Amino acid sequence: MQSIEQIYRHNDWWDEINWSQIERDVRRLQGRIFRVSKEGDNKRVDNLMKLLVRSEKAKLFAIYIITQKNKGKATPGIDGKVYLTSRERMELSKKEFDYRTDRFQPILRKYIPKTQENWKARIYSSKKRRYDKAEMRPLGIMTIKDRVMTTIISFALTAKWEALFEPNVMGFRPGRCAQDAIQRIYLELIRGEKIILDADINKFFDNIKHTAILNRVNVFRKALYRCLNAGIIEKGKRIKTVKGVVQGSPISPILANIALNGMQEVLEKDIYVITYADDLIIIAPTVAAMKRMVPKLVKFLRERDLYLKREKTRITTKKEGFNFLGFRIEQPRMKLYVKPQKEKVKKFLNHVREIIWSNKQIEQRKLIAKLNPVIRGWAMYYRYSDANKAFNWVDHEINGIIWEWALRRHRNKGKWWIYDKYFDTTGMDKWIFKDARTGYTLYKAGKVQRLKYDFLVKDLSPFNPDPIVKEIWRKKRYQEVRHTMI
Repeated sequence: MQSIEQIYRHNDWWDEINWSQIERDVRRLQGRIFRVSKEGDNKRVDNLMKLLVRSEKAKLFAIYIITQKNKGKATPGIDGKVYLTSRERMELSKKEFDYRTDRFQPILRKYIPKTQENWKARIYSSKKRRYDKAEMRPLGIMTIKDRVMTTIISFALTAKWEALFEPNVMGFRPGRCAQDAIQRIYLELIRGEKIILDADINKFFDNIKHTAILNRVNVFRKALYRCLNAGIIEKGKRIKTVKGVVQGSPISPILANIALNGMQEVLEKDIYVITYADDLIIIAPTVAAMKRMVPKLVKFLRERDLYLKREKTRITTKKEGFNFLGFRIEQPRMKLYVKPQKEKVKKFLNHVREIIWSNKQIEQRKLIAKLNPVIRGWAMYYRYSDANKAFNWVDHEINGIIWEWALRRHRNKGKWWIYDKYFDTTGMDKWIFKDARTGYTLYKAGKVQRLKYDFLVKDLSPFNPDPIVKEIWRKKRYQEVRHTMI
């Protein structure tokens, strides 16, 4: 085990750190917090959380995550500072990170489009229809130092609350993903006729009441108060933040889950709620039970200054179906289907069009290198669903887009010449986009092996130090890696 003295021994010590060991040390202390929190010893929990936040290894690991691993590492906050070299990261580690005295700087607000559609994708559509301006989503950018501080605090908060969260809270939790939420819904719906409330919380991150969070934390209440009330810089003006959690902050996911914790407790025992951030599905056995539940849900949200979005909230049945997390769940006849949502498939194809249209003159092998991670990532997300038709349709559409890309490059050549240059035939598959010189081949969504998701997460947590639970998570990770390699 690396000690702090061994880490700081050399002048260029940053690149010599064993980050896997540092992570294990942090996780080990998080496991202690989880176990004591499960036992209900609040005093010991508070002491262990303070110990973790003051830990030098937790600070180094947070700096590593924010400045080296995260995609936003090169995006500065209001101070304009980034730490992209080892020397800069070492200088950052020398600064004091004290949750008791740190003053958080205002957050820089920028807006990004909610959808992946752009003008190229819209013009490409053969249907000449009018498109509304894309809805923008506010994104808060903290300074790097504040991101590190909130990440350190989130280490402790996550370890404590993982022992307290309800099992059906799926969003932004370690070890849980969209497939866990979909599987929980599937297992409930196959048990017979159900009434379903498909709901969405209106502007959840913008409207959540601060006291709904601060009243549920003890140790870091003052630090979180300063963080939540740091203010926002928008178009050069400072705006006070009296409510809401800034999207983009490392600590916003855990704070959102803390605010919504307890929703299942206010409902009846035979009613189940599955939440994923601001999206939620409630399953009741009868219409009467659903009618009794709705006022309780509205009251629960109103106490947090939250309301349901009317246009995205409806009561439905399995036969009518509903969308959740990009999936379409419905039972038109005997079988309950979980398949990719049509709107999400079209949006994905628009994203692929954007990549191809933005690289009209690129070499074939480089285009394949850009498209393969996108296609593979999308297919992997849906591989646990009834996605055969969607995958085949996506492959067909992508081949059509690429064929037009190839035709445009060689306007004076025949179609058979273009086919021989860019495509290959293997067995029954006659449209394989393959670079003849390097052998690089475009990834096919239809070739992805469809799997049954049989992992039951229940109340399991990767922070649980119990050897049996740790072995369960080890097997799950091994299966994920093996399936990805296949």
